Amino acid sequence: MLTPAQIAKLDVAMDENELLARYGLVPAAADLPEIRGIIQSLTTDDTRDSNEPLKLLCIQLFSAGIPSDALLIYKAKMSSFDAGCYIDIQLVCGAGLEATKAFLRESREPEANELLSVLQDGNSVSDFDGFTPEGHLDSYRRYYGLSV
Repeated sequence: MLTPAQIAKLDVAMDENELLARYGLVPAAADLPEIRGIIQSLTTDDTRDSNEPLKLLCIQLFSAGIPSDALLIYKAKMSSFDAGCYIDIQLVCGAGLEATKAFLRESREPEANELLSVLQDGNSVSDFDGFTPEGHLDSYRRYYGLSV
């Protein structure tokens, strides 16, 4: 696993093509802590030029299907106006909509209630019509020109 200093160097230097080459769209479980660290570092960087790497990192975390990652992905989404537009709300639900809501109901994290409210809001509900994590991941496979 990389140190925080190494992660900071990575997040500055890597674009989405390098991130895909390093981790793939569906990273190995051993890479998830590193991906989380890069997301945390990028979300505090007010000078980032692009949100494309941050979006891809959130997709990679989404692909793991771990309910607790919903909060980190939501923090990334809310880290700037542009990130909020760039990162789909569906990415917080890698474990599935109901499993994510169940996790959020039990979580003591301050953002959990806020995210739960967003997911239950009428405007967001339509974002999940026909949603499945695998189907959403397939759309990103097409987006990045990977085989489905």
